[in-house]
Amino acid sequence: MRAGLHIRTIAAMLAELALCGLTSWLALTWWHPLTVVLAMIVIATRQHALFILFHDAVHYQVAASHRVNDIITNLLIGVPQLVPVQLYRRLHLRHHGTLGSDADPERLLLYRGQPWQYHALAAWPLVRQLAGDLLLVNNIRTLIHFQRELRDPASKLALPPGRLPPELFLNQALFGAALVAFALVDLTTFLRFVLLWFVPLVTLTQAIQKVRSFAEHAPIDAAELSYSWRPGLFGRLVLWPYHINYHREHHTHPRVPWYRLPATFPDAVQRPGRELPRLLWKRLSAADGPPRTPTPPPPPTR
Repeated sequence: MRAGLHIRTIAAMLAELALCGLTSWLALTWWHPLTVVLAMIVIATRQHALFILFHDAVHYQVAASHRVNDIITNLLIGVPQLVPVQLYRRLHLRHHGTLGSDADPERLLLYRGQPWQYHALAAWPLVRQLAGDLLLVNNIRTLIHFQRELRDPASKLALPPGRLPPELFLNQALFGAALVAFALVDLTTFLRFVLLWFVPLVTLTQAIQKVRSFAEHAPIDAAELSYSWRPGLFGRLVLWPYHINYHREHHTHPRVPWYRLPATFPDAVQRPGRELPRLLWKRLSAADGPPRTPTPPPPPTR
């Protein structure tokens, strides 16, 4: 951390954006249905990784100055991915404070009216859940429920009036101006780029985030409300980048930045990543028995 900035987090944000840019450039250079689909898959995984870094920014882990933290985060992630950090912070901090209750925003909004209610599903409800996440249906439902909460005077989810800072609108204006300039220079390339960025953002990226969120809080026993995972290489690249697999530890120590989690919690109790399919599909759970909570390692002997 230098001059109040978490350099590693900002560098990771820039690296992920550069990877998205390189992937887009390759797809635009060799425009073909196969390259477009492959590019969208890669971009979706990196958008998800950006959301994990965005999550650190929610806890002011980008800059010591809260204002600078939010300006940088909105400029690099919040505005391009259509979620201002100030808005998400209000929901996420409430999630921390109401974890597992009916007031938890993840239960109140993210899964409301959907098959997933933190338990394994039979084949058809699981297909319906994943298809709804991939085809925008569940995202639209969540937005509708959120708008209703905003209009409810008794709801605590709404932002207080007048609290969105002016620099957020400056970031939006800069992003919009860049898009307009791009469109004026080359309209065809601009439309293709919009397709490459926004189609994954509202489809596959949402589905990846939902699976991860489900895995973090789907109960094995009543004693726990959040869980950590021990993923393989694929899991680290797609579902649990930037050590978000240390989720139980994050809930107990939310001010520990992502890059310090492994060293801070070397003995973290984690579910094996291979148990995720059993957690999602009831048939696998029934065949092998429910996933078991991993037990901590025994204390070292002298």
